Amino acid sequence: MEGIDLSTTQTENSDGSDEAKTRDSFGNGSDDRMEVSESEDRSDDEQCTMFNGKPYKDIELDDLSNVVFKSVEEAEMFYLHYSVAKGFSIRKYKLAWNSENTVIIRREMVCAREGVRNKGKKSRVCEEDVDAGLEDRLIHKTKKENKQKVLHRSDVKDSEKSCRGKKMVKLVSSRSRRLSRQKCLAQFTVKYDRKKEGYYASSFRTEHNHPLTRLVHRQFMRTNRLVKEHDIAQVNALRKVSVGTARAYEFLVHQAGGHEFVGFTIRDLYNRVQEENNKLLLDGDAQCSIMWMNMKAIRDPMFYCLFSADVKGRLANMFWRDGQSYTDYCSYGDVLIFDSTYKTNMYGKPLVVFVGTNNHRGTVIFGSALLVDETEETYNWVLTAFLASMKQKKPVSVITDSDEAMRKALGNVMPEARHRLCAWHVGKNVVSHLKDAGTRGHFFHLIFAGLSIEDWETSWEYLLQ
Repeated sequence: MEGIDLSTTQTENSDGSDEAKTRDSFGNGSDDRMEVSESEDRSDDEQCTMFNGKPYKDIELDDLSNVVFKSVEEAEMFYLHYSVAKGFSIRKYKLAWNSENTVIIRREMVCAREGVRNKGKKSRVCEEDVDAGLEDRLIHKTKKENKQKVLHRSDVKDSEKSCRGKKMVKLVSSRSRRLSRQKCLAQFTVKYDRKKEGYYASSFRTEHNHPLTRLVHRQFMRTNRLVKEHDIAQVNALRKVSVGTARAYEFLVHQAGGHEFVGFTIRDLYNRVQEENNKLLLDGDAQCSIMWMNMKAIRDPMFYCLFSADVKGRLANMFWRDGQSYTDYCSYGDVLIFDSTYKTNMYGKPLVVFVGTNNHRGTVIFGSALLVDETEETYNWVLTAFLASMKQKKPVSVITDSDEAMRKALGNVMPEARHRLCAWHVGKNVVSHLKDAGTRGHFFHLIFAGLSIEDWETSWEYLLQ
């Protein structure tokens, strides 16, 4: 067995702390603990309703003139408390980074009713076909499903061809949705200050062009529906003693003093319980993956696997390759294609694939990896693991997309390799930026024609002229 670094992950057990919180919530603890918990609850309530001694609903831009938020998350939490106090939902809108993509320099949040609804595409037919009854064949309402279905798309295309030069009308479905966008201008923007190393409020609009949510209905607001950690801890403790989720929710309602003070609906609680169950399943799948890697290592002496764990002992990154991948890399490893997918698996982890081509232009796999995120540090880890599995044999050229974190990681781990961009991504940018078809054709000729340096320079000068 070569290059194996396999160990079992450990999951954090918080049963004791959860049971202790549950005992205190039922009043089985001492009086001192009850007084401390009540004082903490009062401080939390004041923090959610007051800001610098003033109620959130009465705050204006002048009240934030001397306020500096330490992070973007702190500014977002402020606007979240403000929206709950006023009675509207918020939406994260615009985000701007600096030139190095290391610091957020601007964050804008708006009311959930900002903007207008995007108009979808509708089928069109001429008035003669509508009068002839084609509309009834295009759109009809089924008895079992209370919604509109578009049928016979070929009839739509045939109608559009036969109606050239005639007056066209749009087929509007009777299915309607509640209008939620009303061009509301309420927003909150913070910008980064280098001297203070924090964020200040640059714009704060408090006027709304729609009615605000009343107090009795604010528990249904999207931004106000959050199942906190201590709530899910109580529910998990109750579930261990055979109390159902619905009964546990009623207990939280009684404890809070009403449905409007819980902070979430019963459906939110069911979804959070399901998320907790999925976490347990994911931890079990991580253990199964490690066991499967061990079995592969027993069957294949050249198999290599390396993984890392996070601070909680859960599986973070995993890289693996088999003996055939090592043999292919020794023969065809001069050019390496380094690409990652965007969380297309059920675990939400980016999948990185190291790919090359053989003498017959066939695709060969050099290795694969599941990563926790797509940052420069993580890419440094996976590239180091890849070189370790290949006995430090580095490629001559590496092809990637235009990801900035990948580029920096390649400069750190493989500074000698020639970094090139993928032709598909270059072509995509050409199509989006160059509108003239002849100019696009000349540009693609420069990419794929295989010209010499002198001929390429001459063609490039001609293209610029």
